[in-house]
Amino acid sequence: MIWGDPSLPAPLAPGAGDSPRCSGDSPRHGGTVPVTRAFAAAAIAITALVAAPSAQKAPISITFLTNYVFMGRHAPFFLGRDKGFYREAGFDLNIVPATGSGFVISAVESGKGDYGMAESASVVQAVARGAKVKGFSVFMDATTSGLASMQPIASLQAVEGKTIAASLTDSARVILPVVFSKAGLDRNRINWVTSDPSVYFSLLFGRRAQFVTASSDGDLPALQHAAQPRGQTVYFASFADWGYNVFGYFLIARAERISSRADEVRAFAAATARAVQYAIEHPDEAAKSVAAANPALPDATALAQWRESIKAIQTPFVKQNGYGQATDERLRQTIALVGDALSLNPRPEPRDVYTAPAR
Repeated sequence: MIWGDPSLPAPLAPGAGDSPRCSGDSPRHGGTVPVTRAFAAAAIAITALVAAPSAQKAPISITFLTNYVFMGRHAPFFLGRDKGFYREAGFDLNIVPATGSGFVISAVESGKGDYGMAESASVVQAVARGAKVKGFSVFMDATTSGLASMQPIASLQAVEGKTIAASLTDSARVILPVVFSKAGLDRNRINWVTSDPSVYFSLLFGRRAQFVTASSDGDLPALQHAAQPRGQTVYFASFADWGYNVFGYFLIARAERISSRADEVRAFAAATARAVQYAIEHPDEAAKSVAAANPALPDATALAQWRESIKAIQTPFVKQNGYGQATDERLRQTIALVGDALSLNPRPEPRDVYTAPAR
């Protein structure tokens, strides 16, 4: 069973000059996916779908929350706004940064944001605790999250007992215990140091934290850029390399909104799929779009980040099932992995965590 909108495109094609690596069945790296007639037909269907609302009424103002300060990962949302994709779908899009998936979930549930993006593990945990939010489309199939250090990270055991800087709402606080549990390690040996994301770099370079939560498509390119003039090297370990094979980021909304405004939610998902495809085909333009929204983000860093994001979007799973889709089997796998590690009781069902808007 596939939990997704069949009007969304199937495989996503890389842009000119982009050549994602392929590492077998690893969820982090997808192979190059050719443009197909099926995708072209789906793209035409999306254009018709998202163009209809604007012909009927003025765009509605909505707030979308990114999971972190603006970076390459968020390029499709800015590029989609700049190209008019969201406006054609009926939206006047306001994009606001957050400080982690937990913050995004809380803000969306409380009505401070209309839509947002959050790591799947954080969504599972929040729903198990009673949060009235759900995923309705998969923005990024695989996680890019992990840990950064100034020393090589030989194994997961090297993390035990060491200081790890993370905000209270950082999704790594949910994911790392899952990874520890899967490896048979004691999650009580995780030594969190509560920190604001704005000081992660200084804590790491100043050796006041042995690890900081990071992502291959966000912090890592920026950390490497900052470390180079210092003559230092930043090392990174991905949670995916430690066996964390679950969905990456969901697009989320309040459960009530998904059920009562299905047309609106479906139009937002379709506009985002259109923006993602365009950003993959035009990575330089995508990088410039998000960099313009963050004066501290150089174009080159934004481009490096977005190229890493593409690898987590163009996976074998997406090639087989289509962009934005979630299968019942993979949802159950995600819920089981998080539920086992965090002792969630009762555990949510796939329909509690993720629902594609009804047609």
